[in-house]
Amino acid sequence: MMKNIACDYIAYKKGVIFNKSPHLEKQLCKKKCSALMIKHKGWYVKNTYNFDTSKPTSYWFIIKDSFGGMEELKCRTKNKVRRALRFFDIKPISVDMMREQGYDVYLDSFRRYGKSVDKILTRSLFLEDLDQNKEGREFWGVIDKTDGTLVAYAENFQKEGMCDYYMLKVRSRYLSKGYYPFYGLFYKMNEYYLSQQHIKYVSIGGRTATEQSNIQSFMMSHFSFRKAYVIIRLNYVFILKLLVHLLYPLRTYIPSSRVKALLCLEAMSRGDI
Repeated sequence: MMKNIACDYIAYKKGVIFNKSPHLEKQLCKKKCSALMIKHKGWYVKNTYNFDTSKPTSYWFIIKDSFGGMEELKCRTKNKVRRALRFFDIKPISVDMMREQGYDVYLDSFRRYGKSVDKILTRSLFLEDLDQNKEGREFWGVIDKTDGTLVAYAENFQKEGMCDYYMLKVRSRYLSKGYYPFYGLFYKMNEYYLSQQHIKYVSIGGRTATEQSNIQSFMMSHFSFRKAYVIIRLNYVFILKLLVHLLYPLRTYIPSSRVKALLCLEAMSRGDI
């Protein structure tokens, strides 16, 4: 039994997280958490369960589980989607197109970011990642109708009845001058996965501990995404548990972004934020 559970979790930034659809995760006992930390050499386990519980909690996933076409959109959002569809072809794209143009989009996208905790991949590492046959991975592209330029792309993972909108990148110059590539991209992907593929829901992930992006509020405001509340619990190795206990009262003064992010997750698990 433990072997099966271990396969459902992966190591991620010194922690251990669930690697399947969030609605499948169950509550873990301390014994199983300890075994997972040993197996994956992690310092803590992040366990979220009771997916889409009716009672609001301090942690959630942002999901959409129905599609109402243009009728569900506000007037301004509807107009921006239509403008995007006028300028761009928006559709699933091949890995070959990603190899040809994807890295230029990826690199250009960082121009609009401030300081980022993520390291920018070199072209060779980017292409190496594309060569990996990751289960359920799909790419969508926003393509300029005039010259075939890949303007933006989404990297999605479809698994166990849902689809995770994992990564979104866009050429910075297309974010102005009324192109609205993301409006068209989200509309077409929502239509495809929810109306044509009839999956349970699409998601843009859980509540973030770094608060670097406003994508979650954007999706709820413009595309009728909603919060699916879950319970979150963190289990630590002994020494980290002591450190968290000591540093928690000082969490707003911690300079390290990674330590601050972990303490923010701890605050969520306690229901303090």
